[in-house]
Amino acid sequence: MKVLVTGAKGFIGKNLISHLNEMKDVEIVTFDKEDSFDKIENEIDNIKFIFHLAGINRPVDNKEFYEGNTDLTRQLIDVIKGKNIPLIITSSIQAAKDNDYGKSKKMAEDIVKEYANDNQAYIFRLHNVFGKWCRPNYNSFIATFCNNIANDLDITVNDPSSEVELVYIDDVVKEFISIMQGNKPTETSDGFNYINPKYKKTVGEIADMLYSFKDSMSSIMVPSTGDDFTKKLYSTFVSYISMEKMAVSATKNTDERGSFTELTRTMSAGQFSISFSKPGVVRGNHYHHTKMERFIVVKGHARIGFTNIVTGDSYEFEVDDSDIKIITIPVGFTHNIENIGDDEMILAIWCNELFDKENSDTFFKPVNLEKVKKLNKELLWKN
Repeated sequence: MKVLVTGAKGFIGKNLISHLNEMKDVEIVTFDKEDSFDKIENEIDNIKFIFHLAGINRPVDNKEFYEGNTDLTRQLIDVIKGKNIPLIITSSIQAAKDNDYGKSKKMAEDIVKEYANDNQAYIFRLHNVFGKWCRPNYNSFIATFCNNIANDLDITVNDPSSEVELVYIDDVVKEFISIMQGNKPTETSDGFNYINPKYKKTVGEIADMLYSFKDSMSSIMVPSTGDDFTKKLYSTFVSYISMEKMAVSATKNTDERGSFTELTRTMSAGQFSISFSKPGVVRGNHYHHTKMERFIVVKGHARIGFTNIVTGDSYEFEVDDSDIKIITIPVGFTHNIENIGDDEMILAIWCNELFDKENSDTFFKPVNLEKVKKLNKELLWKN
């Protein structure tokens, strides 16, 4: 399937093409501002789908709005009339406004609407699109904020309470490819199509989030990426960080038993750590009231023991790296882990809260090894 992408070197174009390149049955014809329109005319008979993304956002002269948005669309439609080629065109919510940019987009929409009387055509009025590879200091305040904050430059927030509606680049691309594959648009209203999900945020809220992301880059703390918008904004921000800042040192605590290192602290889902234990080393022999952990032996051979601090009932698991098991450490059970192998044991640990030495919720008590019930390695819960 040969597809045409106009505006191929733009923000949306680069992201769309990167996804199309992952599809084995798609061949891409690109068109950008330095190309002659002859390139389209020479290829058009083989084109099966068109993504018309080309447009002008920041011209030197306002007449360029009409040349790049309206005239190019008219020229494209004239070439494909009668060929029944499905088309997606990116417009803007600005098309409803009385400015030269909006008017040029509205005129382009009207040209495509006429084509849509006899052909498949989809007009997407895009809200503010954000994501990787968006050019800063151009037409996206998020790209500018990300770039400036990442590079220790000032940003200007005129009205922190001003609300904006945002859509994420991967959601745009996913929708476009879905339509190319024959599916219906997610949201259609009054002849226009829109991307979902949409996020309504204030400018001040976004600026605060980006500054918090910057602070996290120099530590092992990461944001609450379980929230969909936070996840996408964080990924966008990190794409503007220079590679020299991608490596952060972690503190490795070493003693005669081995070492222990906190890897990542999260704002909403506890923390992750890793420990290295020499043969014969026993760690733990303590319990928690609220803090719970999960142990994963990723290298070596270990025995994990538990004793209920009230009933005295004791249990143990024997685990090794030949069959990775995730062992949950329940509250109210003192527990330990012993390296019973001949080599170093590596243990990955998740904890449901951040370690606080002033309120550690950790109390020493040995595991009772006298009456231990060994638990079957075939665990009840399957992932």
